Amino acid sequence: MSTAWNEGYFTDEGYTYSYCREINPVFQRYCLLLRGIATVESADAYHCELGFGQGVSINIHAAANPGSYVGTDFHPAQAAHAIGLANACDSNARLYDDSFEQLLARNDLPQFDSISLHGIWTWVSRDNQKLIVEFARRHLKPGGLLYIDYNCLPGWSPSAPLRQLFSLHDRFASKTSARPAERIEAALNFSEALLAANPKYAHAAPGMSANLQSIKGQNRQYIAHEYFNRDWNCMYFSDVVDALVHAKLDYATTAVPLDAVDALNLSAEGMDFLQGIEHPIMREQARDYFVNQNFRRDLYVRGTSRLSATERREHLLNTRFVLLQRAESVSGTVKGPAGEASLQVEIYGPVLEALAANDYAPKTLRQVLGASPALAYGDLEQAVNVLVGMGVAAPCQSEAAENRVQARCDDLNLQLCKRSLYGNTIQIMASPVTGGGVPVSRFQQLFLIAIKHGKKQPSEWAQLAWSIIAEQGEGILKGDTALTTAEENIAELNEQAQAFAEQSLVILNALKIV
Repeated sequence: MSTAWNEGYFTDEGYTYSYCREINPVFQRYCLLLRGIATVESADAYHCELGFGQGVSINIHAAANPGSYVGTDFHPAQAAHAIGLANACDSNARLYDDSFEQLLARNDLPQFDSISLHGIWTWVSRDNQKLIVEFARRHLKPGGLLYIDYNCLPGWSPSAPLRQLFSLHDRFASKTSARPAERIEAALNFSEALLAANPKYAHAAPGMSANLQSIKGQNRQYIAHEYFNRDWNCMYFSDVVDALVHAKLDYATTAVPLDAVDALNLSAEGMDFLQGIEHPIMREQARDYFVNQNFRRDLYVRGTSRLSATERREHLLNTRFVLLQRAESVSGTVKGPAGEASLQVEIYGPVLEALAANDYAPKTLRQVLGASPALAYGDLEQAVNVLVGMGVAAPCQSEAAENRVQARCDDLNLQLCKRSLYGNTIQIMASPVTGGGVPVSRFQQLFLIAIKHGKKQPSEWAQLAWSIIAEQGEGILKGDTALTTAEENIAELNEQAQAFAEQSLVILNALKIV
């Protein structure tokens, strides 16, 4: 293996401060339950995240879930940032800057109930992939789950040569003294010039020019880590299945709830064709061709325990759910690879009304069913699953787990709000109800600070927010227009504060963030 600590990974630019809901243990257990796979909520569970980036997700989950977390990210600056967040909420998360090889050599690690890796598999060497599999073989409990996401074929087939151009230009044609942003721009401009010179590749992949323009508009931190690493191993789904079998892992399901709704993903011809395939791996691989899959989010289990249909239904009926936005603001349509579908008012109306009752307090599926007696159970289950898939609802952990982690979430959220005094880096807060992160913008976090200081009126929240950003010489961008006067900025903040009071506070209260 390479003696350079970064092993070809693009470390000149830090990773984004993003959050990944798919590695929330509560969400993972729900996805497995949907497919009838037994899971257990445990107060003593051990979880591991490999390659945690800036540590936003692992710290949210370590605060909002009972049990203990271990994680590593070999970028020392990112590990330092993550450790700082962990110290803020006393989650006892053990976070390292070990390489996978160093982590595997440790003798002080437990057996884990879950191991998750987000944005890792495709972007590391084959040697590191083998180390990941060996880590799972040694440290994942029987019955434990592994989450993995990765770029995949066939969907990436047309774009892979473009990604190769970026990486090669950075490796061979960029000035070593240039700043990361300059190197990225140079590689993008080089690729744009190449396509403009009318190579045959551009005719074979006619959408590449538009694809490149889309990439040029993306966050530069994301571009750096997505496209500029030396290693990039794009695989078929079946290749990953074959790699993970050495850790005794069986493919269970995707961590994409909407994948369970065939009509959103497949044509009638596609559904008929796939029904004729008996082997589950062959069927799943063939499905990727129908949806032209380019990114997979998958759950594997080390020893699958299946529930009967009756057990599955009982577990779902006892699962609590909560809305993440006001019922009236939920879109009336949902999109999938097969197109857009309308949400049937006669089904979704009663479900949303039931979930919104009692100030949006979480409710079990059994309670929602009791409040909507005209609904068939199958329609209710699918409706709630679609709402979760859309990101407007979330499964919840037990009230006992919620109470156990409330203080840790409060501590972390306080630190995140304090950070909003200086910038908008992390716009996520931890919910003890869902065990996961909830989007809360910088200004909303400033409004929460105002509320904690006893200010009751939205105009007071707006004034506090303006006093902070004005002192820092900042202003608000409304659409594409920069607001230049104090009056314009305060008016915009007043609007946002009023909307926060009328629409968001009730949700954040239900999620026990406020």
